[in-house]
Formats: sequence, C-alpha cells, structure tokens
Amino acid sequence: MTYRIDSDASLLFVTGTGVITQPERVTALLTWMKDPAFKPSLDTMCDFSDTHSTPTLSELRELIAIIQEHAVEIGPTKVAILTSKPITFGVARVFEALADLEATPLQVKVFFGRQAAWKWLRPDDGKRE
Repeated sequence: MTYRIDSDASLLFVTGTGVITQPERVTALLTWMKDPAFKPSLDTMCDFSDTHSTPTLSELRELIAIIQEHAVEIGPTKVAILTSKPITFGVARVFEALADLEATPLQVKVFFGRQAAWKWLRPDDGKRE
C-alpha cells in the first residue's frame, strides 16, 4: 500500500497492489495520519483495483476500531473505494456498512468505475484522475 497527500486539493490517495496483509493496512493507516501533510477531513480515494487479497471481517473491525480511536484527527471525510473484482467490491461494501453502523467519521462509498468515484468524491470536478 502506498499513499500520497495532495494538500492543495485536500485529498489523500491510497493505492493497493498485490497481496496486502493486515499489518500493512494498519501500518499504512497510522503512517499517513502521522504525515505532516495530513489534516482532518481529507477526502480519500482508495484504489484497490489491483489488489489480490481482501481483509477478513475481524480485520475490517480492527480497522474500524483504529478509525474510531482517531476520529478527531481524521475528521468527517468522504472515502471513495475503487475496486475491479466482485469479491473486493463485496468486502468493501461490508466496510462501508461497518463505517456507517459504528458511527465513524467516514462516509464510504464503493465503486467499480473511476469516473463515478470522482464524481461522487468531487462533484464539481468528476473528471479528475
């Protein structure tokens, strides 16, 4: 997993490729929150269209717990998750539901298409890539 923060656009870009382990997910999450460019309420584009693994339900719950623990630092934010495989889409939808049920500061939506994700994340600039 890699990330990039675009401070001018107030966006966090997260990219996953290959097989991603839970320690890698947790480390990435905690690392970008410590990045000096990170600030509350950065909208996020997560591109998991090139991943070959999905987290388990217990791993999703662990991520939700970390997000809840850091809710003030994260702030209210939109998270667009881009997937290319039905299984990844399904697991990401479970994360979307958990984020909502557990009252996290995240508004999560899962997409198969990049353009639709951008249109939701940035309605005034849906063509940005």
